[in-house]
Amino acid sequence: MKHTFILFFLAALLIACSQEKTADERAAIMLREARYALHHHLYNEARDTIFSLRRNCPTAIEARKQAILLLDSIEMNAAADSLRLVTGEEWKRLNVKKQFFERKLQEDLKKK
Repeated sequence: MKHTFILFFLAALLIACSQEKTADERAAIMLREARYALHHHLYNEARDTIFSLRRNCPTAIEARKQAILLLDSIEMNAAADSLRLVTGEEWKRLNVKKQFFERKLQEDLKKK
């Protein structure tokens, strides 16, 4: 499954980097890839895709705004998943992190 995603990601990245597409089109593709990775709990791949979007599509303003919200969702879900695996002080730390991103996401959505 992970290898399939990586191959899909690389193929989509090659397509996204073609000169024929605008920055907004490339950014939209990258947002779809990040959402796909988030849906499948591939948090590192989702983060990497968002960071790549920010580096490679600096003029895709609307996509970059969406990417900020998506990155918050990635962090919140990653922390929530990690909570299931830990106990004690580590659980408390991750729970605070999860709550922070939940509040931040709510505030960002209010501003939008």
